[in-house]
Amino acid sequence: MNFKEKLLFTFVVILLVFEFYLLKDVPAFWDAISKFRRASWFLDTNFSSFVVPTSINSGHPPLWLWSISCFWIIFGKSIWAARLLLLIVNVGVFHQLLNLSKSLFYKSVPLFAFLLIFVEPTLIGQTTILNNDMLLLFFTLLALNAILKRRALILAIALSGLLMTNLRGIYCFLGLGIGHIILNYRGLANLSKKFIASYLISLGIFAIFLCYQWFELGWIIITQNESFSTHRESASILRTFKNAIAFFKNYLDFGRIFYMLPLIFFLLSLKFSRKMRQLLSVESQILLIFLISFSAVFFLGMVPFSNPMGPRYFLIGYILALILFVNLIYELEWLSQIKRKILLFGSAIGLVTGHLWIYPSTISQGWDSSLAYLNYFSVENKMLSYLEDNKIPIQEIGTNIPLGARHVSQAAIDDRDMLIFSKLDLLSNDFILLSNIENTTDDITLLDVKSNWNPVKEYRSMGVYITLYKNPNEK
Repeated sequence: MNFKEKLLFTFVVILLVFEFYLLKDVPAFWDAISKFRRASWFLDTNFSSFVVPTSINSGHPPLWLWSISCFWIIFGKSIWAARLLLLIVNVGVFHQLLNLSKSLFYKSVPLFAFLLIFVEPTLIGQTTILNNDMLLLFFTLLALNAILKRRALILAIALSGLLMTNLRGIYCFLGLGIGHIILNYRGLANLSKKFIASYLISLGIFAIFLCYQWFELGWIIITQNESFSTHRESASILRTFKNAIAFFKNYLDFGRIFYMLPLIFFLLSLKFSRKMRQLLSVESQILLIFLISFSAVFFLGMVPFSNPMGPRYFLIGYILALILFVNLIYELEWLSQIKRKILLFGSAIGLVTGHLWIYPSTISQGWDSSLAYLNYFSVENKMLSYLEDNKIPIQEIGTNIPLGARHVSQAAIDDRDMLIFSKLDLLSNDFILLSNIENTTDDITLLDVKSNWNPVKEYRSMGVYITLYKNPNEK
């Protein structure tokens, strides 16, 4: 790195450290809560097995869980220790992003344009979420950089890491492999025997793990746990159509529409003709190839299945599209300087406002894909205090909000210390708690409660709410 690059990276690291300091005691959220339970199992059993029991196993490989457990062994079982691990991963991600930008930015793109990536809302949101998505992104970016810099050993390590982090690592593996093959065919990258060996070595390591899990649990990849196995089923035609809409919506959500639509317009203006190879720089060709490769694999691998698609699943696609967008702004000669500045400034403002995109409660939202979810914890604390002050038994309250699970994540304690609320049931509950922070409650129930039940107390913060309703039949 030269001086400017070091200065830019230092600035980003300082921001990440400051974020860690501000959020070091913020609990895990949504799917990250289940990661804490599994990591706790490894710690509490002294790694008696390298896979968690089927009763709490969703099928994902456990590299992130092992990492959290090891940090707890070193620093003690606490939320801040897990966030320290996340901080290290975050720094690694942005180091790889800077390397990728240096390799693939068009020659006239100023390096400060890297900061546009830094404000991508789902990326920033994930830097605060104690899930495994940032670790998966780190290995994916490391693999991309290894392909571009022709480092076979690093590629083998990166591919092994992403396969051992999450099942979506399989999709990333395929996206990288397909992109690598196309680049090799076009003479833009090298796919020699040693690089083929990198792919085979990583598959071998993953296969060894799968064999171990088979002998331990009797199944691999598709979990036997009914709570998660329904996410691996084939979707109906209607559900597949809805998934396709959701897929494209995710690419436009949280302010991404401000650079995705211009990018699509730019590409259409080139007409996807055979002359595109002459019209686009080598850097932009590489970006476009990998963007199409990843997006096609994600679409074909996720849309036909029942698992809900969170915006965070496609982080690598957003990043590649954003870098390509910046490149084309400076590559297309018919764009004036003023238009370039307007496009850059407008997309930056759009991405920053992405954290404010909150939909009506009847529309599912990827709360873990922006910083909007951080407003939830204060309103939850107020509601729990209200319930305690007014001596309302939590057993009489039905909800789909993971209120009790939050306490597990905050102190990294056992399930037996959870607050036990009742399952939401309109016929049996005396009270019901609703919040737009969860997507489980169906629209009919939501409308029924809001129309017919009596609101008792509500707390709001920046579009996030939690409301206590009383059964109208109760005195």
